[in-house]
Amino acid sequence: MRNHLIISSLALAAATGAASAQEACSTYEIQRGDSLRELAIAVYATEDYGFLYDVNRDVIGSNPNIIRIGDVLTFPCLEDVGRALPEPETEAERMAVEMASELVKAAEERASKAIADAEARVAAAEAAAKKSSEDAVIAAKAAAKAEIEAARVEGAALIRNATNSERPEIRDRQLLLITGGNYAPFTDEALPHRGLYTQLVETAMLRAAPEQGYKIQFVNDWSSHLDLLMPTLAFDGTFPWSRPNCEAAESLSENDRNRCETYNFSNPFYEVVDTFFALSGSGYEQTLSYADFAGTTICRPEGWSLSHMDAVSLYEPVITLMRPVSPDDCFHAVMQGEADIIAIEAHLADEAISRLGYEHQIIENPNLAAIKSLNVMTHKDNPDGVAVLETLNQGLAIMQQSGEWRDIVSTALRYQMENG
Repeated sequence: MRNHLIISSLALAAATGAASAQEACSTYEIQRGDSLRELAIAVYATEDYGFLYDVNRDVIGSNPNIIRIGDVLTFPCLEDVGRALPEPETEAERMAVEMASELVKAAEERASKAIADAEARVAAAEAAAKKSSEDAVIAAKAAAKAEIEAARVEGAALIRNATNSERPEIRDRQLLLITGGNYAPFTDEALPHRGLYTQLVETAMLRAAPEQGYKIQFVNDWSSHLDLLMPTLAFDGTFPWSRPNCEAAESLSENDRNRCETYNFSNPFYEVVDTFFALSGSGYEQTLSYADFAGTTICRPEGWSLSHMDAVSLYEPVITLMRPVSPDDCFHAVMQGEADIIAIEAHLADEAISRLGYEHQIIENPNLAAIKSLNVMTHKDNPDGVAVLETLNQGLAIMQQSGEWRDIVSTALRYQMENG
C-alpha cells in the first residue's frame, strides 16, 4: 500500500469539513469550522500543526488558534515537512499495513457511498425547497451533515474495531508490544536485554504471568507508534512514554490532552530528569527563570510530551517550537543557530553531546529541571488494554518488593557508564 493511501485512510477516520479532500503540495481556502489541527490531521495525518502554522505565519498572524474564513493557506509537500512515509521495511510496519489496508479500503468505500448519497439528498432537497421555505433547506442540510458524520464515524470504527469480534482471550494469544531504538539506556536492540526499560517490562510480564505469550517489536520511527500502529490496534502496548498531568487537563497542550484522552498508562517503571540545554555563554544555560526563555526557539523532538513546558508557560507564541524527528537534529540546530535551547532528557543529552562532539559547547541548565515518569501505554479502544496494564503493574510491584528492580537498574546503568 502506498504512502498516500495510509495518509488518506487515517484522515478519513478523523477529518471533518472540506479539508478532507485536500492534498499536500496545494493551496486551500479556509472554510467555516476549520482549524489548523483538523487541517493537519486531514492532509498530513498528524495533530502537530506547528509546521503548517510556520509555513503560513504571514497569512495567519501571531495566533495559530485564529484563522479567518477566505484566507488561502499553502499545504507544503510531504517530503518538505518530514511527513512522507517510507515503504514498510520492518515486520511491525508490514504487519500494520497488511492489517489495515483491507479494512481501510472497505471503510473508505462505505463512507464515500454514504457521503455521496447524503449529498445527493441535499441537492434534491434544495431543488424541492425552492418551492417551499428556506427552513426546509436548512433541515435537509442538517440531516445530510449528520449522515455524513455518521459515515465517517462508521469508517473509523471499522478501521479500529473490525478484528475485535475474533480476538481470543488475552491468556490464549500472544501480546504484541512495540518500542523503538536509539534511546539508551532504556530501549535499543544493540543494548544488553535490548535496554533497561525493555528488560523491566519483560521481567514484569514473567513475574506476574509466566504463562502469557508476548512479543516485543522495535520500530524506530517513534511517531508512527501513536500516529499509525497503536490507533489501528495492531499492538497491545507501547513503551516508554511519559504521562502528562492528566488531572490538570486545562493546562495541557492539545497533543497532551489527546494522549490523556486516548491512552491508559501503567504505573511508572522509571523516572527521568527533563531539562534544558543551550550554548555555553548564551546565558540560557544558567538562567534561574523560565521567563528568560520568552522569545527563544526551543527544540523538542516530535512525539515527546510538552506538559512540563506548558506548565511553565513555554508554549507558542511565547516561544517558537521546533519539532524534528531525531533528537540529534535539535543539537545540530543549536550549533547552527537555528534554535536557542534544547528541551530533552538529561541522560539522553549527555550521550548525544559526547557522541556528536559538542562537549563544553552545549551544556545543561541545572536550575530548571523537572522529573517525569516513563510508562507503558495501551489504547483505550483495546479491550485487553486494562488487563495488560494490570499484569505489568502486578509484575512491577513484585520486582520492587523483591529488590529485582533495583538490581536490573543498577546493572544497566553501570554498563552504560562503562561503555558510553
